[in-house]
Amino acid sequence: MGVSRRMGDLLLGLLTTLLRAAFTDPKKPELTVRQQSILAQIPRTLDTALKKFHLETQITTYAVCPSCHSIYPPVIDTESDNPQYPQKCTNLPFPDSEICGTKLLDSDDRSKPLKTFVYHSFHDFLAGLLARPDLEQAMDNACDVRMTSIRNGDVSPAYVADIFEGEYVSTFEGPEPGHLFIDRPGTEGRYLFALNFDFFTTERKTIRGADASCGIISAACVNLPLNIRYKPENMYIAIVPGPEHPSLTELNHYVRPLVDDMSVSWERGVKYSQTANYPEGRETRSAVACGVCDLPGGRQFSATANFNSHHYCTRCHCYHVETRGRTDTDSPDWRPKDPVDQRQKAEAWRDAPSRAEQERLFTDHGLRWSPLWILPYWDPARMLVVDTMHCLFEGLAQYHFREVLKLTKTEAEAAEEVSAAFIFEFSIPTDNDIIAQRLEASDIKEIIKIHQLLVAVVEGANNAEVSTNLQKFTKRLEGKHLKPLQFVSKSLQLQIDSVGKRITKCQYAEALVAWVSSCPF
Repeated sequence: MGVSRRMGDLLLGLLTTLLRAAFTDPKKPELTVRQQSILAQIPRTLDTALKKFHLETQITTYAVCPSCHSIYPPVIDTESDNPQYPQKCTNLPFPDSEICGTKLLDSDDRSKPLKTFVYHSFHDFLAGLLARPDLEQAMDNACDVRMTSIRNGDVSPAYVADIFEGEYVSTFEGPEPGHLFIDRPGTEGRYLFALNFDFFTTERKTIRGADASCGIISAACVNLPLNIRYKPENMYIAIVPGPEHPSLTELNHYVRPLVDDMSVSWERGVKYSQTANYPEGRETRSAVACGVCDLPGGRQFSATANFNSHHYCTRCHCYHVETRGRTDTDSPDWRPKDPVDQRQKAEAWRDAPSRAEQERLFTDHGLRWSPLWILPYWDPARMLVVDTMHCLFEGLAQYHFREVLKLTKTEAEAAEEVSAAFIFEFSIPTDNDIIAQRLEASDIKEIIKIHQLLVAVVEGANNAEVSTNLQKFTKRLEGKHLKPLQFVSKSLQLQIDSVGKRITKCQYAEALVAWVSSCPF
């Protein structure tokens, strides 16, 4: 039904309440033995129901250090069956730093961590996919169909409709040298996954809203067809706890369990005793095909320098922010980075004896250690990509609407700018003018606005439209105060026939419009 466990518990509770109400007879308030038995058989929580049918997933609840984000697996006490965790964090944030020592457990309950990270076993997740015959068949067909095309010479099709038709999958070797990963031997399953990491706000989404957030590490099996690949029930998900965003390499602690599972699946393979289409069981191997993130998330996920640093590109050797936007593709700087060299630099950072040495290496190479380097095939130059949503929808499209088209609340509420038809040097009130004519600050502002109106464009496709717009233009001038109109008219030396009477705002406005109409500019 797509509901959370908390909502599932609520539904089960409501079901029990409704049945109890239906069973209750006003004349006989006590329930019969059969009715009591029926109510007793309804599970109180969704966890109970999952355990009853052996549907619960294998999870490990890690204790998380609130300071450095280091994680600690539980040790089960054989006497009480309660998980036990260390009292304090024993992590060294940096090679030459002191032990973190932050308190991990609740003072009242020493088996309850202050902060937890719930990790769902990747192998158990894959077992769930292989328990469905349609998914297992589709995942195997993806490899078989592509291998048939490659054997027929269609290594690089002109039109690529799916990642399986791309160059990377068609050249990605498996654990056996010289053999493609998707060239599965016998009945062995070969599955490729796209990893994703991103943080999102847990509060209401606003431009300058609350910064409380939590992260998500997900994996989608690219063997599956596109129409079902990204359905929630077919994706692996692990939640990185908030509300603080782990900085720099602190994310490595949360990535490590998943990478360890992927490493085991690559090196030794995982055998499932039974799957939907193989009752006798089968061997499987899984691998990461790519890391799909936005720019900030991808750089932290791979422990590479930020996109606005001098090491702004993870694929080629282009260097320094001043060279961004360069198009000299014939330069040797555009050659892809060597994964062997990248691995050596990441390992050098990991093995550095001090924080200062790590910072020096990072400044030189733009690389820190990431658990992804545990995977022998990890190649960020080829495997780290920017996802479509952030690149197009939240990147280019948002920039176009906000910056180019100016479709924002601020722009909508801003006063309309008057475009100038010509340039004219108007006289600005001097100190003597202000004193002599008793001009206020508001009058000076209106004088400037009148100047802007006088050089504004009067639109119209024909004489009739121009005449109509000039009348509107006159009305706008009439709406100004008398003193500003007087000052502008006198500064332009306009001759207005008063006939012994006081000159009105309407006469000043008509004179200014006549000046504009006869202006040689």
